[in-house]
Amino acid sequence: PPPPLKPQYLKPWQAKTQAAREASAKGQPIAERVVLCLPDGMPGMMAGPFPMEILQSKGQVTIIQEAYTQVRRVLLDRPQKAVDDVEPGFYGHSVGRWEGSTLVVDTVGVRENVTYQNVPHTGQMRIRERISLGANGILRDEITIEDPAIFEKPWTFTFAYRRIPDSQLLEYICEDNREFA
Repeated sequence: PPPPLKPQYLKPWQAKTQAAREASAKGQPIAERVVLCLPDGMPGMMAGPFPMEILQSKGQVTIIQEAYTQVRRVLLDRPQKAVDDVEPGFYGHSVGRWEGSTLVVDTVGVRENVTYQNVPHTGQMRIRERISLGANGILRDEITIEDPAIFEKPWTFTFAYRRIPDSQLLEYICEDNREFA
């Protein structure tokens, strides 16, 4: 669904989205963050079309995205830090806990220049996820983004993943794109 942006953010977002569509239609796409070899960050890394690997060890779930060799750590059974106590990063500070077979994750501290679908956010943004294995072995990640300064209401969407048997992550180093930005 489109982001439930407040009016003062909706118009600029719509204009930017339209400009990107028009540029792509002309065969001259606008350089995105990926062209600059910057990682997607959160929540974009969870949307990536590249394979992911999810590992659980004592006290942590580690999510590795093939694209840009992104690594996200979800610390288990720990209290979330106050937003002001988190050094902003591409992936923020994620803590999680198991509710039965669902991993519930709370993320704060995503850098303000890390956007998903060009949607702005403030340093107070909070991302909540419910990750669970559903029917037919499909892993679902229901993501809710909250930022009362930017959104009229929380923005919820779901990503679905399927297992790729005998798959192995490949090295993905972005070293050439900067020349073309």
